[in-house]
Amino acid sequence: MGTPPGDETRLGRLMGARIFWARGLFVVLLGVVTYLTVTPNPDEAEKGFAAARFIAALLFGDPLLGDKVAHFAGYGALGASAFWAGITIFTRRRWTPLVLGVYGALLEGVQGFGGVRSPELADALANAFGAFSGFAGAVVLSIIIARVKPA
Repeated sequence: MGTPPGDETRLGRLMGARIFWARGLFVVLLGVVTYLTVTPNPDEAEKGFAAARFIAALLFGDPLLGDKVAHFAGYGALGASAFWAGITIFTRRRWTPLVLGVYGALLEGVQGFGGVRSPELADALANAFGAFSGFAGAVVLSIIIARVKPA
């Protein structure tokens, strides 16, 4: 029993389209996260952190930690989208969250060059842990989907 002619092509097109859109999303998220990390005027972006402040108040009892929640969530989304997009570093997927974490930590250090913002170790750690957590969460979700998916 084989696959009918044309099905392989249809499956290939569907997989190709999924990867195309996932990689597009990854590039957009990378651009947005990079911009928000190094933008010289954080007051413009502050309005968008209401949800992060709310989550920080719920989780930690301190809405001032909303900045850390936003860093974690942004890099978490970046890590998850890297997994779904099949981004590989050094021909392996396992290096991707490490490189994203280092990228986030380095970008946090770049903030000090503008003179308006100063880098924070806690933000760098939130970036790195967010990238790892997002990637790991996507791996776990893919395993669950594979087990639940009908044969």
